[in-house]
Amino acid sequence: MSREEDLALHETVLDVGDIARRIEAEEYRLIGQDRQEAGDYEDAAAYYRMSLDLYPTAEAHVSMGWALAAQGQWNEAIAECEMAVELDPDLGNAYNDIGVYLERLGRRDEALQWLDRAIAAPVNDARNFPWYHRGRILEQGARFMEARDCYKRALDIDPEWPPALVAYRRALSWLN
Repeated sequence: MSREEDLALHETVLDVGDIARRIEAEEYRLIGQDRQEAGDYEDAAAYYRMSLDLYPTAEAHVSMGWALAAQGQWNEAIAECEMAVELDPDLGNAYNDIGVYLERLGRRDEALQWLDRAIAAPVNDARNFPWYHRGRILEQGARFMEARDCYKRALDIDPEWPPALVAYRRALSWLN
């Protein structure tokens, strides 16, 4: 084995510049989240863009999608989440958000497919969300038993989540 091959097998080289870009990008993303929580979506989007320009991550693309969606830019938000999926196909949050944005555009059948992918994804910060959103779409289509079951799944994950509690009770009332 040559010296180069030996080094390749046994040596990990850290790129300090790369690490610094990742850290700075994450700081910008977090500032963007703070700005978004304050209701300043344009400023939030600017910070997300700085984050993405430094070091693109799936999380930053999803965050950018939130800021765009909050401004009614559904197609642009979908595109950001699709980029997130390309970077990290395991991140269920991106699938969930695409489903929500498609539903806002009236594309409910497509939305259900993306929500199913969110449910199946190995990583998801809020596993109850795709079940809830799936239930909302089914309820809009007068599929009340299926909607009730989805809301129940959301409640199995987070028994005290108010939107799912209200929706579950509403679905039950449709069935009575």
